[in-house]
Amino acid sequence: MLKALIFEDEKTTRNVLKRILHKENVEAYEFEEAPKDLNVISQYKPDFIFLDIGLKGSNGLELLKKISTLEDHPYVVIISGHSEYKYLIEAMKHGAYDYITKPFDIERIKQVINEIKECLKAKVVSEVPSQEIVGKSPAMREIFKLVGRAAVSNDPVIISGESGTGKEVIANLIHKHSNRADKSFIALNMASIPIGLIESELFGYEKGAFTGADKSKEGKFLQANGGTIFLDEIGEMPLEAQAKLLRVLQEMEITPIGSKKSYKIDVRVIAATNKDLIKLVAEGKFREDLFYRLSVIEIKLPPLRERKEDIPELVELFTKQALERYNLKSGGFTQESIKFLVNYSWPGNVRELKNLVFKLIAMYRERPITPDLLPANIKGEEEQTGDWRSGFLTEVRKLLTRKRKNIYIKLIEEAEYILIKETLKFTEGNISLASKYLGLHRNTISKKIKDLEIDIYEE
Repeated sequence: MLKALIFEDEKTTRNVLKRILHKENVEAYEFEEAPKDLNVISQYKPDFIFLDIGLKGSNGLELLKKISTLEDHPYVVIISGHSEYKYLIEAMKHGAYDYITKPFDIERIKQVINEIKECLKAKVVSEVPSQEIVGKSPAMREIFKLVGRAAVSNDPVIISGESGTGKEVIANLIHKHSNRADKSFIALNMASIPIGLIESELFGYEKGAFTGADKSKEGKFLQANGGTIFLDEIGEMPLEAQAKLLRVLQEMEITPIGSKKSYKIDVRVIAATNKDLIKLVAEGKFREDLFYRLSVIEIKLPPLRERKEDIPELVELFTKQALERYNLKSGGFTQESIKFLVNYSWPGNVRELKNLVFKLIAMYRERPITPDLLPANIKGEEEQTGDWRSGFLTEVRKLLTRKRKNIYIKLIEEAEYILIKETLKFTEGNISLASKYLGLHRNTISKKIKDLEIDIYEE
């Protein structure tokens, strides 16, 4: 049986909360004053706490801060007569599950209790990997093989793939496994540098080389000397700069702008692009000789939609990183939520997934990320021009206009087919679990599968 503590100085409010909790099958203990220390919480080990901010001789927010430092701290729901936004902000900042103002709505209290029950039942992914990149899919295993081969070579590498697939991560991985690992890894995004500044960024310049050059500047190639330079979005480099880069690759020396002195360098070059460089070569936008010089070793990264089996492990990795960033002790995605993440197409690839994980952890802190907290588009619920009723009404009118017969049976069977098939797909064919979601007996579902000829294994 779940357990809750109530810290509230108003007897009426305590009685109402206690009555609601008992009806929701939660064991409740009430206190008129705030505890002097956290021993009472350690003693009762509650699953959640209802806490009034304005307790006699105490500050509920200060107590909330202390509770949030506990290793396995309970969920805390703030009950307050203060409706000013500053209290709400401070409460959420320090880890409150929710903030409810008085006089409160009993149905809202029930809703919060049931939400917390679901959170407590949810299994949160907790065993997270420590490495910086993960991937056990066949596609990523092939990538790691190429990384290993590239690591023992000093030849240029070109990494291609859609935006967000992790090209810089792979470049960094090559560097870390190479004999240059103890030297610099310098990354430069060519698309973010104004055309007129590319050469000065790459090769540096001497004082007085041009207007505004009031002191000498060391270029990225010299900064990376002995190590690796990563040139992202290489397809954005103008032709004039391409010619100078080709010379650097051929001669392994650079001349800063305005200087008469050249510097011998030892730099491993890794380039990346989300464009088709062969097409750019054909269009005269990229030098063919530079392309062949860069592409001694080629690595093509697959989009995330082609390696969906890696998504759960990526979620774990990013969850760990997010918890560390926000200094949280627990939190993460439930297995039910991860199913939705696996089924999503991820047009923004790994970057989009990482951004979502960080955003949701930042927003919901240590609360388990259950499916109801996921964005609508992740769950396939994109906002449409009309709701499902509008579409259903249109279909009914269309069938009536065409004077079709038996439309009641036809539409009901189609709706049942979709509803049962999608639920079974979500439960991976588990009829018992599907019966809970649908509110139907498993024997009824089995009969429907047979009558409607539903193939539960068909995609």
